[in-house]
Amino acid sequence: MDNKNSNEEPKVVTTQADNKPQVVEANSDDNNTKEVDQKVVDNKSNETYTNDTIPTAVKVEENATGKQKKGHPIFLILLMLALFAFVYFLPDITAYVTNYINEKTGVNELKSGRMTCTYTNATDNINYNYEATFNYEKNRLKSSTMVTTNRLADTATDTGILAERENACEALKTVLDENNIGMTASCSVSAAVQVTTQTINYEILNMDFITSNIAEFEGFYPDYELDQSVTTIEQELENRGYTCNRNEYNDANK
Repeated sequence: MDNKNSNEEPKVVTTQADNKPQVVEANSDDNNTKEVDQKVVDNKSNETYTNDTIPTAVKVEENATGKQKKGHPIFLILLMLALFAFVYFLPDITAYVTNYINEKTGVNELKSGRMTCTYTNATDNINYNYEATFNYEKNRLKSSTMVTTNRLADTATDTGILAERENACEALKTVLDENNIGMTASCSVSAAVQVTTQTINYEILNMDFITSNIAEFEGFYPDYELDQSVTTIEQELENRGYTCNRNEYNDANK
């Protein structure tokens, strides 16, 4: 009996993932013992990653991704508001940049003064002469005067056009005398010449009145506005055939 028991190898009880006991024969050989231990470790590893539980690190990443996606509409709204503000303030930004560049580079150092632009045209009956004067401060328009001279050509036989010009001027003058809108007019006519003078103070000009009574301002509608760039006006007039000259002075000597 003793010899039989001494020949039998000891039994080792292990537990699998389903909690059922399993009897494993254990050998004195170390390799067999390591194999048993490795099976137990593998079973526990399989148990850990075969269930439906999501690792905490993955959850954190998903939450962070979700928050970023929710932030996208807010970012787009802020971007649209920024673009709208940029477009709205673009004229002011342009003026600021232009003035800054002029100050740093010395271009247009004499930025206040008076600009006079002239243009002549001739037809078979009338010779036209236009003289526009613009008063400005720091390159920004403040007031203007347009003198239009209509002169009969030497070969002209019809003088009725001078009467038409004079009547239009007188009608404009009547409206302006009755309403203080920042614009005045004066008229004069002779046997061969009719002159219309139109003066505008853009700082008090009432454009709403002019728009509401546009018929009375046909041919006399203001082309420019307060604080418009005189450089821009100069370029536009020269493109139309006018010749412009400036008489400027330093702001310090104003």
